[in-house]
Amino acid sequence: MPYVNEVDIHPIETGEAGHTGAMARAIAWLVNGPRCQPQPITRRLLLHSQTKARSLVLAILSTVLLTIVAATMTGAAWAYTWLGVELAFGVARYAALRSLIRAQAAGRAGNAVLPLYIGLSWGVSYAIGCAMCVVSGEWPLILLAGMVIAGLAGGISSRNAGTPRYGITLIYILGLPYTCALALSPIPHMYVVGILVPLWGLGMALVLMENYQVLLNLFLKERENQWLANYDPLTGLPNRTMQHQRFEHLLQSALSTPGRGYQPLTVFCLDLDGFKAANDCYGHALGDAVLVVVAERLRHCVRDHDLIFRVGGDEFVILLPATNADESTAIARRVIARIAEPFDLGREEPLTIGVSIGSATFPRDGSTVDALLRAADSAMYEAKRQGKGIVVQCDGLDDAIGLVPEADANSRAARRVWSGAEA
Repeated sequence: MPYVNEVDIHPIETGEAGHTGAMARAIAWLVNGPRCQPQPITRRLLLHSQTKARSLVLAILSTVLLTIVAATMTGAAWAYTWLGVELAFGVARYAALRSLIRAQAAGRAGNAVLPLYIGLSWGVSYAIGCAMCVVSGEWPLILLAGMVIAGLAGGISSRNAGTPRYGITLIYILGLPYTCALALSPIPHMYVVGILVPLWGLGMALVLMENYQVLLNLFLKERENQWLANYDPLTGLPNRTMQHQRFEHLLQSALSTPGRGYQPLTVFCLDLDGFKAANDCYGHALGDAVLVVVAERLRHCVRDHDLIFRVGGDEFVILLPATNADESTAIARRVIARIAEPFDLGREEPLTIGVSIGSATFPRDGSTVDALLRAADSAMYEAKRQGKGIVVQCDGLDDAIGLVPEADANSRAARRVWSGAEA
């Protein structure tokens, strides 16, 4: 599960590369938390903060209401200008949110950063308007501006819990001009309120960080549970659940390749030879160590696009896309030879185990996931029965390709056998 330094963002084009890069870095810093998180978690936190339509609508209504009161009470040009700007920002903020929600519903990434740009710009504009309310000297307007800022800060601490740096920045953008206007106001004792506002903002910032930690822990735990449901915690390989999903997807791809007919797909079922005895004799800790090494060896035996799964105990499944039975032979021989190498696990004598492989190929041995797995599993048990350390291809279980010569070679004249020296 790779970690990243910052979430991928798509900044708005400005025509100046340097400015765009600076803005991109600033936004990347704002949307990330105090510690770097996996990129999917960071994006999910960002989307959590930017796709809450109801809270945004309520915030827009409350901010527009203040501008209407300011224009009505003062009749000043600045108040009417503020009203027009606030209406424009409200439309832009809601449009950006709806665009992001529609993109997510359609399965697209969408631009989750545009609402941040608009939000920061709105914050600066609204903060200036609130400061002008103090300058106007109208007590009801000053009080109402303070109430709206307080309400906005409380909403930000909840709505922007996924992006704490952005939320804290927005809280102080909204509060500082108002605080400065209070501190410089000729109205008696206004400076006292001006001193208290930043301290109150600090309290909101602490609440925001607590909300962020709760949300982050929830998302991380969900991600961990999802990983445990699909992967083997010992070897890190996908498990039986993930195997069925991936196998079904590969099979559908093999069936629907346009203009090319059916594409072959080979599946190996593997079972370790001698593992259970070694596990019972030396203990489960050594057995776990063997399984970890086996998983690593299997990774080095297959190609980059091949898929390996641990489906239980010492059983593994390998999916070989676009690979027919003949092409899979070299991979099977490589796996058998690699697993047969001694395991140096810190004991006096290296441990030696083997592997038996059953192979089935689409469409020859089956046309469904279950049919192919049953065919490969039956071939694997036939490999066990015939002496282990070999691969049996499920074409009627007539062909066995192994590293160990058969005891009765004349009984199956049609069978192809390779010795260990040839491997």
